[in-house]
Amino acid sequence: MSPAVRPGWRELPPPLRTRITNLLGAPVIGARVSDDSGILPGAQFQVQTTKGNTFVKALGTEQPGPLNLLRQEIALSPLLPRAAPHPELLWSIDEVLPGLGRWVVVGYAMPDGVRPVDLSWPEEDIAALVRVVREIGDIEAPGDPMFPPQESVFPTGAWEFLAAEQPAGLAQHSPWLAGRLEGLAEIASHAPEAIAGKNLHHGALRAQNVLLPTGRSETGLVSDWIWGSAGAPYLDLVSVLLNVRANDGPPPEATLRRYGLPAGTEPDAVTCWIAVLAGYYLKSSMEPPPIDQPQLRRYQHRLARDAVSWLQTRLGF
Repeated sequence: MSPAVRPGWRELPPPLRTRITNLLGAPVIGARVSDDSGILPGAQFQVQTTKGNTFVKALGTEQPGPLNLLRQEIALSPLLPRAAPHPELLWSIDEVLPGLGRWVVVGYAMPDGVRPVDLSWPEEDIAALVRVVREIGDIEAPGDPMFPPQESVFPTGAWEFLAAEQPAGLAQHSPWLAGRLEGLAEIASHAPEAIAGKNLHHGALRAQNVLLPTGRSETGLVSDWIWGSAGAPYLDLVSVLLNVRANDGPPPEATLRRYGLPAGTEPDAVTCWIAVLAGYYLKSSMEPPPIDQPQLRRYQHRLARDAVSWLQTRLGF
């Protein structure tokens, strides 16, 4: 969500630009395209008006999969608990624009007192990131079907598949995996108990969709609430530390030792969740890339690599 230096309006089709300008209801001072495309590919930009800043996402019919995910994000946003660190949804449209076909567009309020995470990983940013993510895990998930139990929605059988199929792509990963697929499948088989819980789970946390407080704000902000669920309070923390490592950040195990886990977290449950993530990213990285997200498999390969390394550290062999 961090703005880039290049202007963004000229990259938007005029009918979309006009519609967004009308929705903002204020003269536009400037608009800047986001450096990071976020979870959903497409136009994402920060708009500055005389009334303040708005973060806008816009997706068209050429991206049917992401389009439906943005609709899901819009539907989930009003259901989030007030305590959850999420941006305020101001407006959304789902309509046919002249000459463009159907577009889904959403605008969020952007407070002044937040900033992107510094991806050079200063210690204060890691500490603040951990605090923001821990806040999410402290909140009870809404009792709504849009927040299903995590153990019922996240695929946990990747190691069983890999052990049975032995895909050729495994050779591109760590030699440590050789002869261990069945054992890792056994660890991951305990996921239903390890990841179950009633706490709020974001489900797609990355450092790039977390904004940290600057001092003018006491709380951070987390965007891209698409796959909300209910689960154990440590899930998002483990996931985001893996993302940090995949972005050249510090080893996640060292960060856990420094800042700790939520009270009552069982170490074996954490190891199980890391195993589940490692298997999921490993299997996914070997699948054909989606047409509208050509870089996704490369990113999943990095996550798989770092998750396997983390798993090796925790298992100690």
